[in-house]
Amino acid sequence: SLFLSLFLCPSLSSCCSYVGRRGNGPQAISIGKNCDKFGIVVHELGHVIGFWHEHTRPDRDDHVTIIRDNIQPGQEYNFLKMEPGEVNSLGEPYDFDSIMHYARNTFSRGMFLDTILPSRDENGIRPAIGQRTRLSKGDITQARKLYRCPACGETLQESTGNFSSPGYPNGYPSYTHCVWRVSVTPGEKVNTEIGERR
Repeated sequence: SLFLSLFLCPSLSSCCSYVGRRGNGPQAISIGKNCDKFGIVVHELGHVIGFWHEHTRPDRDDHVTIIRDNIQPGQEYNFLKMEPGEVNSLGEPYDFDSIMHYARNTFSRGMFLDTILPSRDENGIRPAIGQRTRLSKGDITQARKLYRCPACGETLQESTGNFSSPGYPNGYPSYTHCVWRVSVTPGEKVNTEIGERR
């Protein structure tokens, strides 16, 4: 729930924040030592807008296995599964690519010990988890649903892409407000071509 508050941080020297809105004033998040990286800040802001960790979803056991014996003592609470009444994924499928998903060895007792093991896909491959470079398409879709954003427009994050006005090449409704964002990794450049498709 957007207005449910729980601080996901045992100490303010960590990377953590409340989940959902807390009160009417400014909301604190903790960006502790080694937390001042883009992906970590975005992850914490994900909590602020109402997102829990992806690997704590009620349906997580269908997608990942939590290896409790490999978790650092005292960090087990980071892997507790939520109840259906506590979190609503708004009908979105489990998102291995979510910026809210922990990596395979997060809070591990050893660097090469998995704490979260993704299930194999139809090709026998385990999906990568724990990226901190960008919002996933699922993160964006879920945020739009959570905040009832208009469906027109999108964020482009791929190496190439196209977008056009709604209903192109025909007209579109008056007062239509669309926003397209182009997101790139710092240091990358964007080349654009504007014109009609042939």
